[in-house]
Amino acid sequence: MLSLRRITSSGAYLPEVDGLRFIAIASVVWYHIALHAETVSGAYSTHNFVSAFLMNLLMHGYEGVGVFFAISGFILGLPFAKWYLCNAKPVNLRSYLLRRVTRLEPPYISNLLMRLPLTPAAKHMTFGQVMPHFLASLVYMHVIVFGSQPIVHWGSWSLEIEVQFYLLAPLFALAIFRFRPLLRRISLALLLVGAGFVQNPWTHGHLRFELSILNYGQFFLAGFLVADLYATVLPRWKESWLWDVVSIPLWLLIFSVPIPIAHILIPPAAVVLFIAAFKSKLSRAFFRIPAVCTIGGMCYSIYLTHPLIMDICYVPLSRIRALRPFWPDLIVGEVIVSAAVLLGGAAFFVVIERPCMDKNWPQKLVAWFRKRGPFLRRDSKIHSEQSEDRVSISP
Repeated sequence: MLSLRRITSSGAYLPEVDGLRFIAIASVVWYHIALHAETVSGAYSTHNFVSAFLMNLLMHGYEGVGVFFAISGFILGLPFAKWYLCNAKPVNLRSYLLRRVTRLEPPYISNLLMRLPLTPAAKHMTFGQVMPHFLASLVYMHVIVFGSQPIVHWGSWSLEIEVQFYLLAPLFALAIFRFRPLLRRISLALLLVGAGFVQNPWTHGHLRFELSILNYGQFFLAGFLVADLYATVLPRWKESWLWDVVSIPLWLLIFSVPIPIAHILIPPAAVVLFIAAFKSKLSRAFFRIPAVCTIGGMCYSIYLTHPLIMDICYVPLSRIRALRPFWPDLIVGEVIVSAAVLLGGAAFFVVIERPCMDKNWPQKLVAWFRKRGPFLRRDSKIHSEQSEDRVSISP
């Protein structure tokens, strides 16, 4: 488990954050499995309260993306909050931007390259037709350029929003953390609650706005508010069972409401839920379970790879007639496909993502090639001499 744990650039590890990531990625994966069962097997029927309640949670699992956005807001906002509010080490913007390139780009580009050869047949398009979509996704501009969800990896619409916030976060921090405590917290709280009421009428149906920071900014700002509290007052708060009493029903609530309401509910709810992750007793214990932290720490790899792995799994499973009814399809999917998604995501994490978590990996790679240089040149020289020998003895 320890060998799979994420590497942080600061060296400080918050297991509760990976626990929150576990909730987010599990809800997204299980939602896609439930959606597949509904698409293939038709409408489902719920005969009792338990099955109805379960399906309601699964079919709202896409709200995990909003939880991801709030987590990103917290992670990106915390260094700035410590800088502006606690006189900690200033954030080096050059290192901040370079870290994005070295940490997240290799897994993202690798994922797109894996999908590129498969996309033309899957989308019934020519390779030439797919390439503009691939290039737009490569620079996180597909939604802006084409006004539609990405074709090569449709889930990267959320990553495009992440990049937009990543670029804007230093400006947000400069604007927000300069205010006095009461003013900035009241301002953030009003934004979290009010943004959802304003957005829906003018973003609905316009994907360039609907799938952009303009429609999801308050989710990231919820993370900023938690970062503010975590850096200033949260260390003085005591753990309490009261946070469990409040947070557990709230988790069930945010995965039970439709999108328009979720845009209003999730940002302020995320503030409460994230504080509870640090200050509750039962929830905090769950988030700190090694297996939960480990899976949550691999969320980026799992998010990138799970649609492709699901497609591969369902090729043989779809031929089994016994799985055609909804509930067998759902149960097998949640058990077998979830396990395959986890294994595939873990392999991608170990091979591609985790090495890139070392902020010095580019320098180490260059040093490795320099060290290997003499051996490579020697091998090349030996190969050349052998070739000359073969030429000289040929008739």
